[in-house]
Amino acid sequence: MNVDLRSLARILIATAALMPALSGAQDPYPARAVRIVVPFPAATPPDVLARIASQKLAESWSGPVIVETRDGASGTIGVSYVIKSAPDGHTLLFTADLPIVIAPAISKVAYDPRKDLEPIGAVAQGAYVLVVHPSVGAASLKDLIALARAKPGALTFASAGEGSTSRLCVELIKQAAGIDLLMVPFKGSAPAIQAVLTGDVSMYCSPIFQALPHIKSGKVKALGSTGTQPSPLIADVLPISMQGLPDVVASTWYAAFAPSRTPTATLGKIRDSLKKAFADDEVRQRLTAAGLDPIWMDGPALSATIDSDLAKWTRVAQKVGIRTD
Repeated sequence: MNVDLRSLARILIATAALMPALSGAQDPYPARAVRIVVPFPAATPPDVLARIASQKLAESWSGPVIVETRDGASGTIGVSYVIKSAPDGHTLLFTADLPIVIAPAISKVAYDPRKDLEPIGAVAQGAYVLVVHPSVGAASLKDLIALARAKPGALTFASAGEGSTSRLCVELIKQAAGIDLLMVPFKGSAPAIQAVLTGDVSMYCSPIFQALPHIKSGKVKALGSTGTQPSPLIADVLPISMQGLPDVVASTWYAAFAPSRTPTATLGKIRDSLKKAFADDEVRQRLTAAGLDPIWMDGPALSATIDSDLAKWTRVAQKVGIRTD
């Protein structure tokens, strides 16, 4: 059989040139089921948000998106798992800020959130509110500060954990106001707020959604929120930053990440789909009803926020002496 070697060579070169395009066409993202890892227990805000995202992304991508909880160690277990996953966009992280900017500020963790993760976007945030038991006798933040200065160490505050935002929130207030308060530690937010409801502890810096029914019932008094603007949920409660303590700003944000080295094009597709999902009016209403503020913070803005928050909480931890390593 006669073979034209030059023609055969041209055919082989042309075929090779087509292979990447053909491969891309046959293997689009996502090529298989996508897992969203949540490093907190089921039914917590990160888990709820991840399940909203999974439903919307599955509809958008016409493929399965599965939520998997891997909680423990302030969320660091789930984060460590994700950063060790293949950087192909098929394993994502949906988390609160705790294991990203607070855990690294107070202890040694097995990762660097600025190097080992690719920020995709933040979709929601939730501010906190300082509540006191009526027996404290403080009708305002000014009253509380005056009481604390008159009796240093006499007033107590509940902490939901060594590095919890509830604890660091009060530490910010203490530092900004120059007051001395005694911490009473609890294992989690439920027993912490319960202690304030019974009057066993003077105050607690609570997620707004957790404290809201107790504020409405009059069981606790809200003295100030920790956002930069009043929360629609407690519109008559001024932010602490507007009451003479401008540095007291604290909120928990919720965001999606991918392992570092995930392809830029893949990140772009995930980011676009996630932004569209959380722009949906019904989704935004669900977030608001759950006590969360819908936001959109893209990758660069989220990176800047991580840098800023890490620096802030590291300063607080160092001043308080709660760095554990």
